[in-house]
Amino acid sequence: MIMKRLFILAAVIAALLPGRLSAQAPEPSGSSMPFSMSAGLSLGLMDGAGVNLGFGITDKLGARVGYGLIPSFLIKEYGIDLPAWGGNPAASTAVTAKLPGSGNLLVDFHPTGGSFRVTAGLFFSSSDFVKVYNTKALPDSYHQAGIAYWINETTTDNADRYRIKSDAKGIVSAAFKSGAVKPFIGVGFGSAVPKNRVGVAFDLGIEYTGGFDLQADAFNRKDELETLSLTAGGLKRTVKEIRTNKDDTSYD
Repeated sequence: MIMKRLFILAAVIAALLPGRLSAQAPEPSGSSMPFSMSAGLSLGLMDGAGVNLGFGITDKLGARVGYGLIPSFLIKEYGIDLPAWGGNPAASTAVTAKLPGSGNLLVDFHPTGGSFRVTAGLFFSSSDFVKVYNTKALPDSYHQAGIAYWINETTTDNADRYRIKSDAKGIVSAAFKSGAVKPFIGVGFGSAVPKNRVGVAFDLGIEYTGGFDLQADAFNRKDELETLSLTAGGLKRTVKEIRTNKDDTSYD
């Protein structure tokens, strides 16, 4: 709980800053350390609010390590309404999207020795780039009903039909998968260790995710659980089946 409160406080402070804030740790008198260090708060589009450590190696070279987190958020407009069925009353549930935390290791090069820098490095996170799941357990009867999913749009073979079911707690989830290690390259202004006691830095760059794949756990015709890649054609066929079989409980 204490760590959570500290993180929330750090996130609020970072949100009030126009970029990255770093505070230099003073070196002890007579120190022969070849580099200096700093601690800072960060706020980013891809890694949310976080903390970082900066290292000044030479006048032109610095490094940073950090960790950022984007809180879960509620998608109210995608609530699910369930009709009365199988002895269960009508129910509803909201859907939540969760993004994983992200660590990073970055190296800064200042070609002119000034504030401008070129940055390269890596971001580390779970392969679940975005995970989506219902926040309220589905009624018992819906556990077994699931959602019929067809691998592609034109198939007529029932062997290509799967069923996405909830887990033992009544939760159905899917995730956008991407690479767990993401190379980054960019440019910016500011030093890993500020020349003054406090400094502000900015970064703008490109992160390579390795592509995305929407996946969900689904049962095949033998009732064996598989991790299934959900294709656009399959989703289109599934939506069509649901719309044309509204009275068929197997498609609820």
